[in-house]
Amino acid sequence: MFGSFSRIAPVASSNRLLVAASVSSVAAAGCVYFFGGNGSILSSPLMTSSEAAATPGIALSKSEFTSLKVSSNVSVGLNVRKITLDFPNATDVLGMKTAGMLMVKGDKRDGSGQIARPYTPVSRNDTVGKLELVVKDYPGVGNVSTYLCAVPVGTEVDVKGCYTKIAVEPNKWKKIGLIAGGSGLTPCLQVAEELLDHPNDRTEITLIFCNRNPASIFLSDHIDALVARSKGRFKVHYCVDEVPAFSSMWDGLTGYVTADMVQKYLPAPDGSSNIIMVCGPPPMYKALCGPKEFPEGKPPLQGEVGGVLKDLGYTKDAVFKF
Repeated sequence: MFGSFSRIAPVASSNRLLVAASVSSVAAAGCVYFFGGNGSILSSPLMTSSEAAATPGIALSKSEFTSLKVSSNVSVGLNVRKITLDFPNATDVLGMKTAGMLMVKGDKRDGSGQIARPYTPVSRNDTVGKLELVVKDYPGVGNVSTYLCAVPVGTEVDVKGCYTKIAVEPNKWKKIGLIAGGSGLTPCLQVAEELLDHPNDRTEITLIFCNRNPASIFLSDHIDALVARSKGRFKVHYCVDEVPAFSSMWDGLTGYVTADMVQKYLPAPDGSSNIIMVCGPPPMYKALCGPKEFPEGKPPLQGEVGGVLKDLGYTKDAVFKF
């Protein structure tokens, strides 16, 4: 679905002490020369203009907001929009490390100014020239979400980042359980896609995706396509709070996520091999894993494990709260 290109591996530095003064010491015939640890001269070809042009830049800054232009804003579900934001330089990439997030600025609902909120892109980290957000509007409640869902094409939106929340790497865990509520899908989807795209990864991933009712479920076609091509490594269980009386076709889970659901579908509480990741509204955190802590002027803390997961024996090393 999303474009990608190979990443450049870091150059090994064994026995190559690159002294700054050496850079300017000797240069000739299209090479830069460095002095090695044993006094020998090591040469490295200068990057050609074509190589430099092929090396992507990083579109965003962690220290200040960058204005990105909205090139598309389309509906992908009930009160859910996919917003495409173009980078100022069409050859740049996001360069995010999974699992990560951005800060996106938008107007407050009451018109009193702007506020920034965290969002996880659904486009891949190496997508060239743009990023894509899937945003669920909560009418009468949201600030930035409501702003983004209504933002016209051509508008500039301020974005800052990227910030890594937890490093997700191939085969870091044997099994990952994901519990997502509503717009909490996006970081869970990022984790799943990152690992499924690694040819050597063998992690088993299970997602419980919770919504209010069947009509509220979004991106199911995309999720189901990931399941189909995962060769059994990725499973999804859709869960809704309630099923309308006229809906006789529902064959997913119904009700809030329970201890029985966790035991039946998600990895066992083994912090050395498995992890459960949760993202959703505050009541979901409280019921399932305990709330995060928000010390004033500091980044959020994971807090103690509580709720259903604590009762089932999950410890802090086996639970992550987005």
